[in-house]
Amino acid sequence: MIRFGVIGAGKIAQTFSTAMPHTHGILYAIASRNLDKALSYQEQYGYEKAYGSYEAMLSDPLVDCVYIATPHGLHYEHMMLALDYGKHILCEKSFTLNARQAKDVFDKAKSKHVFVMEAMWTKYLPVIQATKRLIDQGLIGNLLKMDVSFGFDAEHRRGSRLFDPAMGGGALLDIGVYVMTIATYFLGIPQSMDSTVMLDASNGFDLSEDIHLHYPKAHAHLRCSLSEKLDNICTLTGTQGTMEIIDFWRAEHAFIYDLNHQLIQEIHIPHPINGFEYQIQGVIDAITNHQTESTIVTHQATLEIMKLMDQLRASWGLKFPNE
Repeated sequence: MIRFGVIGAGKIAQTFSTAMPHTHGILYAIASRNLDKALSYQEQYGYEKAYGSYEAMLSDPLVDCVYIATPHGLHYEHMMLALDYGKHILCEKSFTLNARQAKDVFDKAKSKHVFVMEAMWTKYLPVIQATKRLIDQGLIGNLLKMDVSFGFDAEHRRGSRLFDPAMGGGALLDIGVYVMTIATYFLGIPQSMDSTVMLDASNGFDLSEDIHLHYPKAHAHLRCSLSEKLDNICTLTGTQGTMEIIDFWRAEHAFIYDLNHQLIQEIHIPHPINGFEYQIQGVIDAITNHQTESTIVTHQATLEIMKLMDQLRASWGLKFPNE
């Protein structure tokens, strides 16, 4: 059984902690700079240990794998620290602030012979894997275009990490990583791309963006926003039909239509808990089998997405203060 230690007692750690009982892993330790918060998590979710410092938890020899649930701007620091202790790592997305940091982490992990993966849970979801198989089998013919959106109104959360450049705040690293990942999962790395961005007037982070990925025989139109609710659907259009994946990043439902927009197939696979259980079990299986990376969320895939996001930010003149 793989024992997990969690760094960061925030909202995403709650999702992780809730999903864990549906896997073959153990909620072993929770660490927070605020010990009272760690103790509260221990009581609520049944962790065996609670620590008031990350170093103290990482020093525990019974911690096999660390789940890093801190803001983007801290991922690099926390992963490099965990690697100093030789721990396997599952780190929230976006993996790091930029591709250079991601490569540093992967290189160090290889030297330590430990498993590291970005927590891109979407790629583990059964609905996403089922739709990918159908696309690859040619159910809707050759792909011509993708339309993907992910947006919500977060204006009431102005004081949160979402709007803090030092923490990697902004739409791209928080939710843009999902639309970039799903597009490249189905279409691959684009030949070129262009975009428009809305920068926040107060501190310059990206509030929303419109991104076009160009391929030899297809294109993808991606939208993400922290200022407005979007439809959050991934639509794939092919020469023989169309596929719609509802709430694609947490997908439980997909619909496939013919050229007359008549429904030909529906896919409905509800999550046993919240969807995180699939990636957690994937990490457990990989570590148990002595793998150092996932075959579903590979190091190369993470690096490619980070490079694309670096290019987008460079075109916007957007740099994080702690890069």
